[in-house]
Amino acid sequence: MTQSDQTFFAVILNVGAILAGFCATFLSFRIQREAGYYRSPDGKGNNLSHFTASLALLLLATLCTAVCGIVLPLLALVGSGPCISRGLIVGGVLGGLLLLAAYFVTELRHYDVFKFLQNDRAEWKREGPFVAVGVICAAFCFWYFGLR
Repeated sequence: MTQSDQTFFAVILNVGAILAGFCATFLSFRIQREAGYYRSPDGKGNNLSHFTASLALLLLATLCTAVCGIVLPLLALVGSGPCISRGLIVGGVLGGLLLLAAYFVTELRHYDVFKFLQNDRAEWKREGPFVAVGVICAAFCFWYFGLR
Protein backbone atom coordinates (compact mmCIF):
# COMPACT_ATOMS: atom_id res chain seq x y z
CA MET A 1 0.00 0.00 0.00
CA THR A 2 1.38 3.39 -0.97
CA GLN A 3 1.77 6.31 1.42
CA SER A 4 -1.04 8.06 -0.43
CA ASP A 5 -3.38 5.12 0.20
CA GLN A 6 -2.43 4.97 3.87
CA THR A 7 -3.13 8.69 4.27
CA PHE A 8 -6.45 8.38 2.48
CA PHE A 9 -7.66 5.47 4.60
CA ALA A 10 -6.46 7.16 7.82
CA VAL A 11 -8.34 10.35 6.96
CA ILE A 12 -11.50 8.55 5.87
CA LEU A 13 -11.35 6.55 9.11
CA ASN A 14 -11.58 9.84 11.05
CA VAL A 15 -14.49 11.01 8.90
CA GLY A 16 -16.26 7.68 9.25
CA ALA A 17 -15.78 7.62 13.03
CA ILE A 18 -17.27 11.10 13.38
CA LEU A 19 -20.26 10.24 11.18
CA ALA A 20 -20.82 6.89 12.88
CA GLY A 21 -20.66 8.58 16.28
CA PHE A 22 -23.16 11.18 15.13
CA CYS A 23 -25.50 8.46 13.86
CA ALA A 24 -25.13 6.45 17.05
CA THR A 25 -25.96 9.51 19.15
CA PHE A 26 -29.16 10.14 17.25
CA LEU A 27 -30.01 6.43 17.30
CA SER A 28 -29.55 6.41 21.08
CA PHE A 29 -31.82 9.44 21.37
CA ARG A 30 -34.51 7.76 19.25
CA ILE A 31 -34.39 4.51 21.21
CA GLN A 32 -34.50 6.38 24.52
CA ARG A 33 -37.46 8.46 23.35
CA GLU A 34 -39.40 5.42 22.11
CA ALA A 35 -38.62 3.53 25.33
CA GLY A 36 -40.06 6.47 27.27
CA TYR A 37 -43.19 6.40 25.15
CA TYR A 38 -43.48 2.64 25.68
CA ARG A 39 -43.52 3.18 29.43
CA SER A 40 -46.18 5.92 29.12
CA PRO A 41 -49.52 4.32 28.22
CA ASP A 42 -52.22 6.58 26.83
CA GLY A 43 -54.72 5.77 29.60
CA LYS A 44 -56.41 3.02 27.57
CA GLY A 45 -53.61 0.52 28.07
CA ASN A 46 -52.01 1.22 24.68
CA ASN A 47 -48.35 2.09 24.59
CA LEU A 48 -47.34 5.20 22.70
CA SER A 49 -44.25 3.77 20.96
CA HIS A 50 -44.16 4.92 17.40
CA PHE A 51 -41.44 3.79 15.04
CA THR A 52 -41.53 5.84 11.85
CA ALA A 53 -39.94 5.46 8.44
CA SER A 54 -37.18 7.85 9.46
CA LEU A 55 -35.88 5.28 11.95
CA ALA A 56 -35.17 2.95 9.02
CA LEU A 57 -33.10 5.71 7.40
CA LEU A 58 -31.19 6.28 10.63
CA LEU A 59 -30.46 2.57 11.01
CA LEU A 60 -29.23 2.36 7.41
CA ALA A 61 -27.07 5.47 7.83
CA THR A 62 -25.53 4.05 11.01
CA LEU A 63 -24.79 0.72 9.35
CA CYS A 64 -23.43 2.34 6.20
CA THR A 65 -21.09 4.74 8.00
CA ALA A 66 -19.89 2.06 10.42
CA VAL A 67 -19.06 -0.42 7.65
CA CYS A 68 -17.72 1.95 4.98
CA GLY A 69 -16.29 4.57 7.33
CA ILE A 70 -14.71 2.38 9.99
CA VAL A 71 -14.57 -1.36 9.23
CA LEU A 72 -13.42 -1.27 5.60
CA PRO A 73 -10.77 1.48 6.10
CA LEU A 74 -9.39 -0.44 9.08
CA LEU A 75 -9.19 -3.62 7.02
CA ALA A 76 -7.50 -1.71 4.21
CA LEU A 77 -4.94 -0.17 6.59
CA VAL A 78 -3.86 -3.55 7.93
CA GLY A 79 -3.73 -5.02 4.43
CA SER A 80 -6.59 -7.46 4.93
CA GLY A 81 -8.74 -5.99 2.21
CA PRO A 82 -6.82 -5.72 -1.07
CA CYS A 83 -10.11 -5.45 -3.00
CA ILE A 84 -11.27 -2.41 -0.98
CA SER A 85 -11.14 0.56 -3.31
CA ARG A 86 -11.16 4.26 -2.52
CA GLY A 87 -14.32 4.62 -4.58
CA LEU A 88 -16.17 2.02 -2.53
CA ILE A 89 -15.23 3.80 0.70
CA VAL A 90 -16.13 7.27 -0.60
CA GLY A 91 -19.40 5.99 -2.07
CA GLY A 92 -20.33 4.29 1.18
CA VAL A 93 -19.51 7.28 3.36
CA LEU A 94 -21.36 9.66 1.03
CA GLY A 95 -24.27 7.23 0.91
CA GLY A 96 -24.38 7.19 4.71
CA LEU A 97 -24.25 10.97 4.79
CA LEU A 98 -27.13 11.21 2.32
CA LEU A 99 -29.16 8.70 4.34
CA LEU A 100 -28.52 10.81 7.43
CA ALA A 101 -29.64 13.95 5.59
CA ALA A 102 -32.76 12.13 4.41
CA TYR A 103 -33.40 11.14 8.04
CA PHE A 104 -33.40 14.79 9.11
CA VAL A 105 -35.67 15.86 6.26
CA THR A 106 -38.04 12.98 7.04
CA GLU A 107 -38.12 13.92 10.73
CA LEU A 108 -38.88 17.53 9.79
CA ARG A 109 -41.72 16.25 7.65
CA HIS A 110 -42.94 13.93 10.41
CA TYR A 111 -43.26 16.84 12.83
CA ASP A 112 -44.98 18.99 10.19
CA VAL A 113 -42.19 21.53 10.02
CA PHE A 114 -42.97 21.87 6.31
CA LYS A 115 -46.38 23.49 6.78
CA PHE A 116 -46.72 24.20 3.08
CA LEU A 117 -47.13 20.49 2.32
CA GLN A 118 -50.56 18.94 2.69
CA ASN A 119 -51.06 16.57 5.57
CA ASP A 120 -51.94 13.00 4.78
CA ARG A 121 -53.59 10.34 6.95
CA ALA A 122 -50.94 7.71 6.38
CA GLU A 123 -47.58 8.76 7.78
CA TRP A 124 -45.62 6.29 5.72
CA LYS A 125 -47.31 7.60 2.61
CA ARG A 126 -46.23 11.15 3.49
CA GLU A 127 -42.70 10.16 4.37
CA GLY A 128 -42.30 7.61 1.58
CA PRO A 129 -40.96 10.00 -1.08
CA PHE A 130 -38.26 11.34 1.26
CA VAL A 131 -37.20 7.83 2.17
CA ALA A 132 -37.13 6.82 -1.50
CA VAL A 133 -35.01 9.84 -2.50
CA GLY A 134 -32.55 9.18 0.33
CA VAL A 135 -32.15 5.51 -0.54
CA ILE A 136 -31.86 6.20 -4.28
CA CYS A 137 -29.19 8.89 -3.72
CA ALA A 138 -27.23 6.58 -1.41
CA ALA A 139 -27.45 3.72 -3.91
CA PHE A 140 -26.29 6.04 -6.69
CA CYS A 141 -23.21 6.99 -4.65
CA PHE A 142 -22.38 3.34 -4.05
CA TRP A 143 -22.80 2.58 -7.73
CA TYR A 144 -21.05 5.68 -9.15
CA PHE A 145 -18.05 5.83 -6.85
CA GLY A 146 -17.76 2.07 -6.40
CA LEU A 147 -17.08 1.61 -10.12
CA ARG A 148 -14.29 4.17 -10.29
